[in-house]
Amino acid sequence: MNSPSPRAERPRLLLVGAGHVHLQLLRQRRRFPQAEVMLVDPGGFWHAGVAAGMLGGQHGASEGRLDPVRLATHHGVTPIRGRLVSLDPEAKRAHLEDGRTLAYSLLSLNLGSSSPCPPPSSPGPRVWAIKPIPRLLALRHCLEREFARGRSPRIVVVGGGASGVEVACQLRGLARRRGARAEILLVTRDERLLEGAPAGAVRWLMRHLARREITVRFGVNVGGHAPGGVTFTAADHGWGEDSLQWLAADHVVHAAGLAPPEGLERLGLPLIPARGLAVEETLQSPGSPDVFAAGDCAALMHRVLPKLILHDLHQAAVLADNLSARLTGGPLTPYVPRQVAVTILDLGDQGLAIRGRHWWGGRLALAWKRRLDRRLFDKHWRHQQRP
Repeated sequence: MNSPSPRAERPRLLLVGAGHVHLQLLRQRRRFPQAEVMLVDPGGFWHAGVAAGMLGGQHGASEGRLDPVRLATHHGVTPIRGRLVSLDPEAKRAHLEDGRTLAYSLLSLNLGSSSPCPPPSSPGPRVWAIKPIPRLLALRHCLEREFARGRSPRIVVVGGGASGVEVACQLRGLARRRGARAEILLVTRDERLLEGAPAGAVRWLMRHLARREITVRFGVNVGGHAPGGVTFTAADHGWGEDSLQWLAADHVVHAAGLAPPEGLERLGLPLIPARGLAVEETLQSPGSPDVFAAGDCAALMHRVLPKLILHDLHQAAVLADNLSARLTGGPLTPYVPRQVAVTILDLGDQGLAIRGRHWWGGRLALAWKRRLDRRLFDKHWRHQQRP
């Protein structure tokens, strides 16, 4: 079934994906009074800020989840449950997985990201990716069952960035909370943790990990899985068949960074390999001025965003300005990423806050992070409580 084309007197703004940017945009529905606004979303929303704490057992599954359908309805946006599979930018039509076609005047894409992960081996360790976020909840439940049976699993966490560090610390916290033991090894292909972070912060973090009995190995490039563990090559080892080495593991958690979501190549829009949909400074797709993209699925053509900085709120503000300008014929605003912002890692019982070259670690940093996460989420969550 195809939807009718939007009437000329009332343009249609189609938001595809319920990521952080679009959730912020829903709250600005009044900025588009002349438009019909629709949100296409394949399922529930999980707030990334509480994902690590959910893995560690500090947050329940419901604390970071909301229903985009109810949120959209609350703000006067028409919700559509579905998944985008392809676009026709010239005809301005979006094709959904179930066969429906939606016409649009303006399109915004906020499709999130994926977590790359080598295929599992059978037999072999259990393999987990950090996205989609419900996979972290499944990992927690799986480990809790093993802890209840008295097992002490060997867990390898792949990735020395913020996600890998948080996952390793939360797994230790989960084990201690359940009175269990677990062998936790954090591996990275790099020669240090948290690329781009101040050296002092990294030294503090290394001491924190040592106190939590989390082993760290550098120069480890995990290539796949094998019975009983993972295979890897070491940075200081020559190439050849004898360069392949092995690490024992019952569970392998891949947290070595995020990748564009699958299927972007089917949208017919310009891509930047390994980064996502190409966008200009106005967040428009080059050659398709009525198509915008933001969040993890989008990649600025002339700038690479710093890895330790979140940009969702600022992007949402610029996106709202430019969608409104596109509807009214006004000038568009360039998106200039803020180079100095605060990133706070949730390490379970402590936090590590980084702002440019400044940093501080401890319980106060963690309390600050949880306050910020709760404040952001409550802007949406309080509407979910209404019938």
